[in-house]
Amino acid sequence: MIKKTFVNLLFSFIILIFISSCSSTKISSESLNYIISGNKYAEKGDFQSSANQYRLALKEEPNSTTAKRNLGLVSVKIGKYKEAIELLKDVSSYYTKDAELFYFLGEANRALGNDNDAIKAYQQSLNISPAELRVQKSLSWVYLKLGEYDQAEKLIKRNFEKNPLDLQLLLISTSIDIKKERYTKAIKAMQEFEKSDFRIVSKDQTTAETEKILLLNVLGNAYAGVNNCEKAQKIYEIVLKYRPFLASTLTDSAKCDIKANNTLLAKNKLEKAHASEPNYPEALYLLGKIYTNNDPKKAAFYYKRFVEISSEYKNLEAENKQAQASLNLLESKKFTQGKKSD
Repeated sequence: MIKKTFVNLLFSFIILIFISSCSSTKISSESLNYIISGNKYAEKGDFQSSANQYRLALKEEPNSTTAKRNLGLVSVKIGKYKEAIELLKDVSSYYTKDAELFYFLGEANRALGNDNDAIKAYQQSLNISPAELRVQKSLSWVYLKLGEYDQAEKLIKRNFEKNPLDLQLLLISTSIDIKKERYTKAIKAMQEFEKSDFRIVSKDQTTAETEKILLLNVLGNAYAGVNNCEKAQKIYEIVLKYRPFLASTLTDSAKCDIKANNTLLAKNKLEKAHASEPNYPEALYLLGKIYTNNDPKKAAFYYKRFVEISSEYKNLEAENKQAQASLNLLESKKFTQGKKSD
């Protein structure tokens, strides 16, 4: 059985909030009391109350770099990513040796899809604290997303060899295997997870469910990669029971439907994926292909949107070229037909 090793899959960190001597301003006693109170709430995991205390501190002392820094950290935890970025960037020059600050700045940027800014922040954090595993994991996720598979693997390979029961490392490593078409290797790495009937031990049920879903999706992709779509579809069905609108799983399942010539079923899943996540690249690309023959106007719409989005992803270069070629062909046919009707 796979043991739970992190409390939170995406933001697996312990918030270290402190009164910093690096602050450029003197802190009033009232502001200091609010900061201390905010720290206590954060230690208990009540991040909303913590943020409220830091805001009160800033009302008393608007230029307090400590209050801004701490509010920036908890803003990431409560999902206020834009606010977190503004606060952390504002005080970063006062905390040039604060690996924690730059890690959180990376997390906020990653959550908003600002991949290049996230990479810069994570790298700055690693420059200060090179062995910090959580930063290496987060950075590897961004590299994985951008198709920089070698970079992602380089970051986590040695750590995964030392910690094979670490769920995040397992997930990143097998995801890289899928992208590099090492499907059998991924299946082998996830044998224990599969033999346990996909069980994950965790005190946090929500986190355990999220981890289970992500691992199942990777395992399904591995079986699809070795042309065992029957097994892959059974795994995707489990995922979709938990998350019926998960764009990645709907798209992966649709790929198996396309292989089996179930085009209508695939189209319905892809439309559902698009409705759930309008900018999910693979769903857009496949919808373009499906609609090419019977609805060129729709096909052109999906291809055009895919081309706009996919240009930044190294792993989608081939699809980007194909989509652009198909789009050019569709537009040329439309132009030719227009001339004929004239």
